[in-house]
Amino acid sequence: MNIVSCIGISLKVFKEDKWIGIFSLVPIIIGATIYYFLGSYIYGDILIMGKQWIESSINSSGWGSFLYYVMAGILTIGFYFLLSWTFVLVVSGISSPFNDVVSRRVEKVLAGEVPESISASLSRMSLRFLGTIINELKKIGFIIFLSILALVISFIPLLAPIGVVISAILLAVGFLDYSWSRHNMHFRDCVNDIRKHLFSYGIMGGVFLALISIPVFNLFLLPFGVVYFTVLFTDRNIGIKNLSLEEKVSIA
Repeated sequence: MNIVSCIGISLKVFKEDKWIGIFSLVPIIIGATIYYFLGSYIYGDILIMGKQWIESSINSSGWGSFLYYVMAGILTIGFYFLLSWTFVLVVSGISSPFNDVVSRRVEKVLAGEVPESISASLSRMSLRFLGTIINELKKIGFIIFLSILALVISFIPLLAPIGVVISAILLAVGFLDYSWSRHNMHFRDCVNDIRKHLFSYGIMGGVFLALISIPVFNLFLLPFGVVYFTVLFTDRNIGIKNLSLEEKVSIA
């Protein structure tokens, strides 16, 4: 199955199991909350303090107003890039136990099996909560290290495309890790999986990398990414056994 067809399968999966959509709301709620409080702090406290400092330090009302708008512009740009660079890591880290449940239920749907009861999902999440968080923190540390490496490489003109490729693969890894962890794949197995499916993982990682930098839109893209890369991993490594999903997509 090609990478575009997997998008259609992912959308169908949401209809197969309503709890996937419900659990997917958690990252959206967390992300919206972070947006709200961080934005309130930046445009409330920091901007007010800056305005007060300008008014007390600069007598000229014209220059004071100009500097105030410059400061507001700098804060807006800074806020945008801060969210673009940290959003996926922060929100996925906090919501990782819920994403783990989503990924598991997606795989059940793809296998044509009845997803476990909601009580069983919550029980499993509570049992795996600490382990999932620890694993997520390790993953985030590794991603941050490689992200810094990619950023350094991007400043070297001839190597800049390599930095973009690394960033795209890292984003894909952030989503694929739920499937890897569930199947107890060792580091070597994960590397082999990336090597075997570098094109599909890299291309879609790049697509999500471009889209996820869009504020507000990325709130919805993050949970969809968990579903999509679970579908992609399953298709590439296990096979989708729920024929009704493929038939629906092929008909569409």
